[in-house]
Amino acid sequence: MKKILKSILGPKTLKLLGKVKFAFSPYLVEESKEVIDRRQKFYNQFISPNDLVFDIGANVGNRTRPLLNIGAKVVAVEPQKKCQKILKKTFGNEINIVPMGVGEMEDIKDFFVSNAHTISSFSTEWIESVKKDRFKEYTWSRPIKIQITTLDKLIEKYGLPKFIKIDVEGYELEVLKGLTCAVDMISFEYTVPEQIQRAIDCISQIEKYNSEIECNFSKGESMEFALKNWRSVTDFKNYISTQEFISTDFGDIYVRKIS
Repeated sequence: MKKILKSILGPKTLKLLGKVKFAFSPYLVEESKEVIDRRQKFYNQFISPNDLVFDIGANVGNRTRPLLNIGAKVVAVEPQKKCQKILKKTFGNEINIVPMGVGEMEDIKDFFVSNAHTISSFSTEWIESVKKDRFKEYTWSRPIKIQITTLDKLIEKYGLPKFIKIDVEGYELEVLKGLTCAVDMISFEYTVPEQIQRAIDCISQIEKYNSEIECNFSKGESMEFALKNWRSVTDFKNYISTQEFISTDFGDIYVRKIS
């Protein structure tokens, strides 16, 4: 079926469907056991029972369930009220839900809600860069005011996490600027070619508080490391600008502390 869809829609459109699959029904959150198991297998490589995880931009919890299945303690941060309700209904007291955004400092920021809730964002720059082509079929409403906290503040309250997952539609750098300590593993979403420099800047920001790090990435929603061997910061920054990496379109970059 996937091959048939690819021939009809093209590879780029098919990949984008993974990002906006809940666009037409914000309550359509059921995912197959196969998808959940694949994510769980991936996270099992670096998450253990009782590890603390921050899910920044939790949305409706598609990464939360596999983390809970492993036995992780999850702090889910999500600014959208509809998504918060789904998180509460789905997970109840299994997770800590923080109904805020995350940024460089405590503040109140404009948040632009899309008709596809997976691409709502605090970043007007990101919205402008993707609405011309990548997400030209979607719209963003007038902004609503959202309270912003920081990763440092979350650490003060909940403790130092083993892993921070960041999926905030172009606001990743601002989130990372609110972190002033080393974390074992951090992932953040990338979109290229629109946000090549932002991806590089995110790695540089992490490096400020932990110089002993290395990088890898996962293409799209594949939930597997694309590189057999992790790369140094310098090598990976150079790699981001190559056509090979740009052709991956979107995914998650992983930065881990070298033991």
